[in-house]
Amino acid sequence: MDGNNETHDFSLDETSTIKSRLIKNTGMLGGARLISSIIGLLVLIIAARTLDDKAAFGLLLFIHAYMLFFSEVASFQFWQAIIKFGADDVKAKEAGRLGRLFKTGLIIDALAALAAFLMAAAFFGVFIWARNALGFGDGQSLEGFKSALNGRSIFGVTVLYSTVILFRQVNVSLGVLRLFDKFASLALRALVMPVLRLIGVVIGYFQGWGVIELLVVWYLASLVSYLVMQWLAWREVRNRNLWSGVKSATSYKWGEFPGLYPFVIRSCVDSTLRSLKDYFPMLFVMFIFGPALLAVFRIAEEIAKLLSKGIGMFDQVLFPELTRLVADQKVKELMRLTLRAAAGIGLLGLGLSLIVLLFGEQLVTAGFKTGFEDAPPIAVMLLVASSLLGVAIPFYSLFYAIQKPSWAIYVRLAAILAYVVVFVATYKTSGIYAAGWAAIGSAVIEIVFIVFYSRKAAKRF
Repeated sequence: MDGNNETHDFSLDETSTIKSRLIKNTGMLGGARLISSIIGLLVLIIAARTLDDKAAFGLLLFIHAYMLFFSEVASFQFWQAIIKFGADDVKAKEAGRLGRLFKTGLIIDALAALAAFLMAAAFFGVFIWARNALGFGDGQSLEGFKSALNGRSIFGVTVLYSTVILFRQVNVSLGVLRLFDKFASLALRALVMPVLRLIGVVIGYFQGWGVIELLVVWYLASLVSYLVMQWLAWREVRNRNLWSGVKSATSYKWGEFPGLYPFVIRSCVDSTLRSLKDYFPMLFVMFIFGPALLAVFRIAEEIAKLLSKGIGMFDQVLFPELTRLVADQKVKELMRLTLRAAAGIGLLGLGLSLIVLLFGEQLVTAGFKTGFEDAPPIAVMLLVASSLLGVAIPFYSLFYAIQKPSWAIYVRLAAILAYVVVFVATYKTSGIYAAGWAAIGSAVIEIVFIVFYSRKAAKRF
């Protein structure tokens, strides 16, 4: 145990119940994400009207999504390791071990960001070549959209934009804030990016900006958001008198911390698969149909996310609570909480699907010009898929809490394969709607595998 524990602050909120913490933290994060999604949809509406061209609008969305895909693919999701292993250090008041855990995460974050940028730069040429060679997008090369990029090459613009990945070193920051229950800080940070984008896009609308100028807005908003996250975490660590220990700490070498690196590697594989599942649809739509239909799909996605954002945030609140239950060996409460969360999320998602089915067309008609009529029905399909996936969210948290991330990997892999099979089988006959059918088919397969592994989890206890 650290000899200077009296100078360190390891305090947590132990007075409130798990239920009250879940409600409070989910409410804060969910509320912030809902506001973020509303602002995000407004940003897209203004951006679409500013560019006044679906293909140019699609290029803007694609370049940003491409960057996010690689930033997530190479992410080791070290925040999960911080919660999983850091919770024991906080409980034991081991400042030295906690500092080494943070230092290890910071090094991994930096290396992952560099690797992600290099992969993004290297792969884009392959993406363009493969699309041209297979003749998708009616044979129109992506380099044919230079006019929308002020004569610049889409390759150069995309690689330059992807440099923001180098600053997206936020996993340790996320872990710190979640470990110490600072969900108010996370909620505040969630609003930074959309608010900055809104300010920029409003200026762009009146100034008549094009894709390049809006990409600058997107880049700066992302950059500031990442830096704010890092500053909030640094302030938390400093206020708890742990920062000096982090600076002087050495990172853990392989074998020094049994279970750490295997857990991190499995988390990275799971993160890669999750990123494929999250961003593959957008990249696939771009690859086959081009930027104009990508814009339609992206609007449908944003409508779905507008209503389901809080669902996706629930795992960030649930995982720390499940981890504490595992540490305290409260098995019955662990399983009961997981099942209740799954049932509640599923019912909420189905209700949201009904809302879009009834009012989605009016929303799109009021916000966007013609050409986005297919967005509401696709959004309904995506919401049905999200409802099914929402049921799975608590079980992913459960798998990590009981140190079975490999189960999450198998489930996501099956879901990705199902998505590809359904998309390829239906895109010629269903067009852009293939993305919706693929999402539903993938979600069904995911639920089947979740049921299988959750039954295995129940037998373990």
